[in-house]
Amino acid sequence: MRVTIEREAVLRALSRTQGVVDKRHSMAVLTNALLDAESGRLDVIATDLEVSLRQRVPAKVTEPGRAAASARTLFEIVRESTSDEIQLHTLENQWVQISYGRSNFRLMGIAPDEHPGMPASARNGAKATRIQVDAGDLSEMVRKTVFAVSMDDTRSNLAGVFLTKGQKKGALRMVATDGHRLALIERPTAGAPLTEGAILPRKGLVELAKILPDEAAAVTLTVSSSEATVEVGDVLLSLRLVEGTFPDYQKVIPEGATRELVLDRDQFLQTLRRVSILSSERARGVRFKLDSGTLAIVANNPDMGEASEELAVDYSGEHMEVGFNARYLLDVLGVLPEGSKVELALGDELSPGVIRGSDEGYCYVVMPMRI
Repeated sequence: MRVTIEREAVLRALSRTQGVVDKRHSMAVLTNALLDAESGRLDVIATDLEVSLRQRVPAKVTEPGRAAASARTLFEIVRESTSDEIQLHTLENQWVQISYGRSNFRLMGIAPDEHPGMPASARNGAKATRIQVDAGDLSEMVRKTVFAVSMDDTRSNLAGVFLTKGQKKGALRMVATDGHRLALIERPTAGAPLTEGAILPRKGLVELAKILPDEAAAVTLTVSSSEATVEVGDVLLSLRLVEGTFPDYQKVIPEGATRELVLDRDQFLQTLRRVSILSSERARGVRFKLDSGTLAIVANNPDMGEASEELAVDYSGEHMEVGFNARYLLDVLGVLPEGSKVELALGDELSPGVIRGSDEGYCYVVMPMRI
């Protein structure tokens, strides 16, 4: 293989591999990036067998071929270049030479056939459901749900975001829960409707959010029985679906809340941040005390002290107290627009609270806690 490529193009491709390759994986081969050069293009491929990424970059290919070497080292070498172009050349015994300006690097590689590359279904386009979705909508769906994914390794069916058809015709829905809170969002799509739900891994969605463009553009989301792929321009991202059955999340969403408050998002967020400073470091619990016209948020830490702050609210009902994990509330407020209004619906001290914003397709459910 002998190729010449623009520095910025290959640097962007290699930077995107950094979140995919597993630096601590038991299979050392997965720390490498696969370089596949054919006429007019270079494919940069990385995988950890759960998430796989292929970035296609235009290149001057003098000799087609393949090579594989450390993704991290390649990225660092190219990042330090001050030249506009980078030359890549394979040598004997799988060595790879990287050259620019007066600099030359010889990097020990591995046999490219040892690298698993992209999954076969992602390469061959297996029979699957193909959905067209706006890049901005998909990015928002990921951002507003992925933080609620469970980090508990023993609950594998909660280790991703559940993708399913929405309530409205042609809509797509994403749901995430860790058993203590739930985030749900729905957006319109085009193409074939999704017939069966799929659980997308958290890591893959984090990487997807990095490559989705800010400008409006349609992207193709393809879902098969074992994987989902997303095509974004010259990038193909493959996510191996999480095995297991997602719980019946519909039962968690309460209906008919007896107490509803409308709060200023920024004021609510800032108050929670201040008061939660003195919440327990482990439980992060805060207590809501609701009275006519006021909502008091209180935190008490036996080892440090206590804090309280009152917010004026439009409420004329009976006194009520309920506890919540402050971090769960801060997480959702962090993804809602600045300057917006937030609706908080409460039942009793044992019922979950529901947060909604100006987005009709989004809701967030948080379970109460005893404090």
